[in-house]
Amino acid sequence: MYLIDSSAWVEYFRARGSQKVKSRIREILAKEEASSCGIILVEILRGAKTEKEFQMLSDSLTSLFQIPLDEKVFDRASRWGFSLDRKGKTVSTTDLLIASAAHQKGRLLHLDSDFEIIASVSDLDQEKLTL
Repeated sequence: MYLIDSSAWVEYFRARGSQKVKSRIREILAKEEASSCGIILVEILRGAKTEKEFQMLSDSLTSLFQIPLDEKVFDRASRWGFSLDRKGKTVSTTDLLIASAAHQKGRLLHLDSDFEIIASVSDLDQEKLTL
């Protein structure tokens, strides 16, 4: 299973986006191994340009398996954030939550260096795509 981060989805949905990224995501979708979570939906849907685009994106992403953001996800994200802050490393709260949602549920597919930083204090299974 893969949790596909918004950074990868943005590149995938971009008309002139990286063919390498598009190919990797298509491969995951074809195997029905893609998942999402609520915070990724918010990140993607708020960027929609029209109501029609909003609905298309919503339909596409909500059709995937949804990883719940439960108490364990929030606790783990808080711990990782605390550890990183003590080391002088700053990452976004949103990325902490996404990484925590992916933890032990699947590999996090992304283009965001924050996840590599999070992986430095956790056993996060992550794959950074290149353009």
